[in-house]
Amino acid sequence: MTLSLEETNKEIVRTYHETLWGKGDKSAIETYWSPEAEVHMTDFDGTAIDVVREDVDRYFEAFTDQKTTIHHLVAEGDQVVLNWSTTGKHIGAYGDVAATGKDITMAGMDLLRLKDGKIVECWSMWDGLSVYDQLGVLKIG
Repeated sequence: MTLSLEETNKEIVRTYHETLWGKGDKSAIETYWSPEAEVHMTDFDGTAIDVVREDVDRYFEAFTDQKTTIHHLVAEGDQVVLNWSTTGKHIGAYGDVAATGKDITMAGMDLLRLKDGKIVECWSMWDGLSVYDQLGVLKIG
């Protein structure tokens, strides 16, 4: 049985996400991203390999005991929407925030466009305000 384009792309995104964010295998970046891909992400814009690697390094240097969950994968044509959450313990600097030892949950959604089995574009949004609130660094009011 041959999978549809949508099912194939969902499986690529699932495998990529679980390999990188679940297992911490950074080789997934080069495996699943086109070198010419574009990334539009909170605090990052640029070519995929550099932007994704920078984001991954920042996260894995700041958090340990990471666990990731895929809540939804929805595909239409060459696009896949990935709704995810990741948990971890804050053990290193995250931006300007020194290690707190707190456990956090980060949640977000990525809209990924694929071509020939590679990710060629990504729009990523995650709830940074919630993360900084969990780290206890927000001064509201």
